[in-house]
Amino acid sequence: MENIIYSYTRKDAIEDGEQVRLNDAIVKEAGFKFPVYITSSINDIIKRSVDNENFSNDVEGVTWDILSMLMFAIKRSDKTNDIEVTVRINGAGRKKNFHLFAQIGPVDIDDASPAITIMLPEEM
Repeated sequence: MENIIYSYTRKDAIEDGEQVRLNDAIVKEAGFKFPVYITSSINDIIKRSVDNENFSNDVEGVTWDILSMLMFAIKRSDKTNDIEVTVRINGAGRKKNFHLFAQIGPVDIDDASPAITIMLPEEM
């Protein structure tokens, strides 16, 4: 058995605000069977788009857009672990099209059940 000197778990990332678990109801409604997490960068994009008064965005709507585009990409892909998708999110800043990645993996080191994490390319 290895001696682990340090580990940073999903639980740690959630406590630190580096990851956010999406609402199970919207995740299930979008067709996902596993929990879905987003990184703080994706969460910031959603917040910026919602806070922009020039657009009538809300958290659920932007989250739905991301999840539904990801589901379409999953259905079209022959990959099983890493999925790429581009999502247009108005109001999040000068950039409107965001290239996102989704990975499936264990929930955490203590929980091997599957979960999906959505992130920006530089977070891979």
